[in-house]
Amino acid sequence: MPTLAELMKKHNVTPMQSPSAGPRSKLLVQAERMLSTIDTYKDVSELNGDTTQYWWAPQSVDGKRRLSARYGGKVVEGFITYADNSLEGVRDALQNFHAIIKDSTDETWAAEEERRRKK
Repeated sequence: MPTLAELMKKHNVTPMQSPSAGPRSKLLVQAERMLSTIDTYKDVSELNGDTTQYWWAPQSVDGKRRLSARYGGKVVEGFITYADNSLEGVRDALQNFHAIIKDSTDETWAAEEERRRKK
């Protein structure tokens, strides 16, 4: 009886734990997820939390909220801004991030990929 590995090899299937997408597509998926999430919120207090799973900080400071793009569980160096602590302010910043990512290519993120490889 053939093993799973033998059958996969026979049918030219390469085993992968996750898709080998480039940084642009990873960031685009994350940006769209952040926008979808914030679109479900009704009140600015829903932005508060105790985790950094979102691109916005879990708390505001002096009426501003930090936003930092992430993929692969790490912050993208230099892709950080502050927005007014309101749903509209954070949504606008996320939409700007999304537009920047859409206008980019994988080459745009080459320095970030190199920085991550060095660590």
